[in-house]
Amino acid sequence: MFFNRILVPFTFIALPCSSVGLAQRSESASAFATGGQIVLSVKGGLKEPLLVLLDHSDSKKDQRTFTDLRGDFEFRNVPQGSYYIRVRLKGFENVNYPVDVPGTPYVFIFLHGSTVSALRPHAVGGNQIVDIRQLTANIPKQALKEYEKAVREIKDHNTQRAIERLENATKLAPDFYNAHLGLAQEYRKTDRLDAAEQELARAFDLNPREGTPLIQLGEIYLEKNNFKRAAEVLSQAIRVEPGSAIAHYALGRAQYSLSEYAEAEQAFTRAALLDKDFEASELMLVHVYVRQGKLSAALSRMDALLHKNPGNRPNPALEKFRSEIVVALVNLKQGAEKQK
Repeated sequence: MFFNRILVPFTFIALPCSSVGLAQRSESASAFATGGQIVLSVKGGLKEPLLVLLDHSDSKKDQRTFTDLRGDFEFRNVPQGSYYIRVRLKGFENVNYPVDVPGTPYVFIFLHGSTVSALRPHAVGGNQIVDIRQLTANIPKQALKEYEKAVREIKDHNTQRAIERLENATKLAPDFYNAHLGLAQEYRKTDRLDAAEQELARAFDLNPREGTPLIQLGEIYLEKNNFKRAAEVLSQAIRVEPGSAIAHYALGRAQYSLSEYAEAEQAFTRAALLDKDFEASELMLVHVYVRQGKLSAALSRMDALLHKNPGNRPNPALEKFRSEIVVALVNLKQGAEKQK
């Protein structure tokens, strides 16, 4: 069928996009981003957004932002330098956490209740870097230290040392969710997919309300070409986290590989709606439309995608793909006219 022939030269246009890759942000030479997550030492989490300050010692003005209800926050367009992240919340000990930009792109800040803070070990600034989800877990001090060291190793691109630290952390604290999740990510970097799979399964067992382990597990099954299992796991991930664009996109990839094009169309459409800058899902929609013979829809989507390119810069691969679709559409119309 000529629809299939259209796609042959463009097999590698729709590059796989992992959840890890989406999390990365581009940085200019003069402005960077830093952020993290605030975690409370009590159940229930934040009831309202929390003010977070980024204070530069040489400046009288601080930058301000608010967390969401999960505690996530971010400062953008931050000049290089040394800062303090300051957090104040009634009933909890004040936090003054030192960060170097761009050396500290992400931190986990644990707020202790002021009535018990004197009994707990503290890091610099009165806070700890800890598991970001398990608020009630009793994580040993040594496991926290190993995890904090692993984070530094990861930032320095010392993958093997990070793996060793994270393995130590999980041995010391078998219920340390974030250590298992981080270990899985490092295993993936070294193509130890079976080991990563085990760590992700353990992470999900520890926190079944978090979709990240399932999304990454689905991506591993995609890498292994186990598309049926990938579709099963990613469908479960969407039930846990229905607002995840990457989960819908990964599910669409699995369904596309299984030739379930109608289902894949739904998944890619949802991903594109959830993240309007997610061009990979837009491009995969073009592929799905062509596979189903929806050439007019494919052409419309392709034109919209080309229009979104920065400055409408030429993209030879996409332009060639578009010309193939146009030719196929003309041939289809001519064939229909001859049958009349």
